[in-house]
Amino acid sequence: MKRVLILTADAGFGHRSAANAIADAILARKETEIEVKIQNLLDDPSTPAVLRHTQTDYDKLVRGSPKLYEFGYESSDKRFPTQLAQIGLSAMLFKSFSDKMLNFHPDVVVNTYPLYQAPAQTWYLINESAWTSDEITKFLPQSAVSKYSFQGRHVPFITVITDISSVHLMWMSLLPDAYCVASEKMREQLIKNGLSADKVFTTGIPVKPIFATETRSKAALRRYFGLDEEKTTVLAVGSKRVTNLMDRLNIINHSGFDLQLIMAAGGDEKLYQTMTDTAWNFPVKICNFTQEMPLMMLASDFIVTKAGGLVTSESLAAGLPMILIDVLPGQEEGNAEFVEKNGAGVIVSQPIKMIETLSRWLRNDQGGLNEAKMNAKRIGIPDSSIRVTDLILDRL
Repeated sequence: MKRVLILTADAGFGHRSAANAIADAILARKETEIEVKIQNLLDDPSTPAVLRHTQTDYDKLVRGSPKLYEFGYESSDKRFPTQLAQIGLSAMLFKSFSDKMLNFHPDVVVNTYPLYQAPAQTWYLINESAWTSDEITKFLPQSAVSKYSFQGRHVPFITVITDISSVHLMWMSLLPDAYCVASEKMREQLIKNGLSADKVFTTGIPVKPIFATETRSKAALRRYFGLDEEKTTVLAVGSKRVTNLMDRLNIINHSGFDLQLIMAAGGDEKLYQTMTDTAWNFPVKICNFTQEMPLMMLASDFIVTKAGGLVTSESLAAGLPMILIDVLPGQEEGNAEFVEKNGAGVIVSQPIKMIETLSRWLRNDQGGLNEAKMNAKRIGIPDSSIRVTDLILDRL
């Protein structure tokens, strides 16, 4: 039986979701027996606490101190700080990565988290010695690795970048046999940074295979959720990271348009209670946390949410135009810019912009909304996890 090791982390939702989507797509294939294991190196007891805590501290930092997060993100996205960070990460995560390799004996490794590139690269340098000194020093100071010893077979390493439009240097490495990226623009960026063109593939950020395989119509899915089959349907997705959602939904509630609304609070109990306590002027379906988000997206006409990588990728995979009410510094700014430049959504920072968008999209036989739907469908990649799986099976 072949083995696939997928590395992920829980700093945000996107890395774990991408890992789960890849695992689902692999296990859906029947032609090869494959064992899949998803591992979070940051949860390993050998990982220093300063790194383990980054997962729980991530939410506090991006929400409580967004400017500090932005400063840290931009300051670290330079060659020298990145190389210093890679040396430190190699030291702190090497044992955890090495243990996973030795205990599981994978035939392919798939990485969805940027901090793991450095320890993986060091492990491969030590165990496979696949590169020349000139190649090594291009991405990692040669002094960081003291010896090389060839241990036998090569284990293919595939990196799946979970950002949509910009690549932090922490992702960059000579190690991967293949890079999976969200767009052609990102592919060109990696090639300009020195990666071989034949190693970079535009797969999209992995989303659940159901986005590509679901056959029911929007009307059928609305019926499944107990909603009117014909009524224009708005999906609103919140969480503790999303601000201003209820303010924007109140505008929709009093807009006078003939709508129905699906709301998901994303585990935010306070938001969920506010949703259920509100007097809505049209039919609503409210849930706190759901495993049926892909079906809700496929049932809807547009979405109101934040510019996170996961929700953006899934929305575009569903051909769902986006009203982005919250954009955090760093990666989310690139996500929002990508959506808006491609005409697949708008950034709504003020109430008046919300009213303008609703009017432009919903009047005149919804011409504006239909155009945004076509644009979202054009740049969305519903079979992204299947494309990544094809690369994995090819390496197997």
